[in-house]
Amino acid sequence: MLSDRHFGNGVCAVALIAILVLALSTVAGAQMKLKVSHQFAEGDVRDQLVKVFADKVASKLGKQVEFRVYPASSLFKPKEQWDAMRQGTLDMSVFPLDYAAGKVPELSITLLPCSVASLQQAMSWQQKPIGQRLAKILESNGVKILVWAWLEGGIGSSVRQVRLPDESKGLKMRAAGKKFEFMLKEAGASITSMPSSEIYHALSTGVLDSCLTSSSSFVSYRLYEQLKFMNVPKNYAIWYMAEPLVMSLKTWERLKPEQRKAFQEVGDEMARDWVVPNFAKDTQTLIDEFTKAGVQLHYMTKDEFQRWQDFAKKTAWKNYEETVKDGKEILDLAVQAMQ
Repeated sequence: MLSDRHFGNGVCAVALIAILVLALSTVAGAQMKLKVSHQFAEGDVRDQLVKVFADKVASKLGKQVEFRVYPASSLFKPKEQWDAMRQGTLDMSVFPLDYAAGKVPELSITLLPCSVASLQQAMSWQQKPIGQRLAKILESNGVKILVWAWLEGGIGSSVRQVRLPDESKGLKMRAAGKKFEFMLKEAGASITSMPSSEIYHALSTGVLDSCLTSSSSFVSYRLYEQLKFMNVPKNYAIWYMAEPLVMSLKTWERLKPEQRKAFQEVGDEMARDWVVPNFAKDTQTLIDEFTKAGVQLHYMTKDEFQRWQDFAKKTAWKNYEETVKDGKEILDLAVQAMQ
């Protein structure tokens, strides 16, 4: 028969084992909390992209992962997100890839004037050599694409309609991207660089009188309140920018295999079925909102696009080839994807 002392020791041992089992199971089932940062307003299609992605992942993984979304630059300033992801202090972002071109010059290809002819064609990069090349460049810099996404954009002005390169001469412009800046400087514009979240204030104070940005940003930042003219990206546009949902490679490596599988499946599904129909809606919203505000709209013609492209080849494309390592090779892959 066991003594009280033996019985007490046994109870303690059982209790200790139970505590250890509970602790280990809690660690094993611990929820991963992911910080997602972006510069865009709540309700913007890029904000929606994050939330739809999170919902779809949750339907596969339950409560294994929690997404904490920080919109409107509330966690990081726009360009700070790149280094934060590389260092692992930020998990995910809807990030305009050209914002990192100062550190990774090859990424200027994702906002090169007239190198993409349509949103559908831009999205096709994922399956083509140019997309595979980009994915490798990003991963070698510590960032992984989860959802391929591109936006189309136009040219707004408070001075005059900008239909052709020479009509930008003398304007104070926000060009969006180093290669657009180079091209428009060659056309005679004065360039001021800033994220899209700062355009409204710059227009209202006279720092800018013209800007290029995405259809989404023209609407979500209410730029129709400051602009009088708009070259709408409906049938033809010179401005397409890659703004995918991306993840720090350090975070990706922390995911379990089944979690990676779920993230990849959701990312591929959204790139295939969700991005184009939802992102394309923003151009019609732009047309509706700018018309309501009394902004004078112009729809770029095929001939106008061709004239812009001819000018881009002599300026921005040539500069990309000459200043970026393997620039000609990467540009050739982009041109291939247009065919």
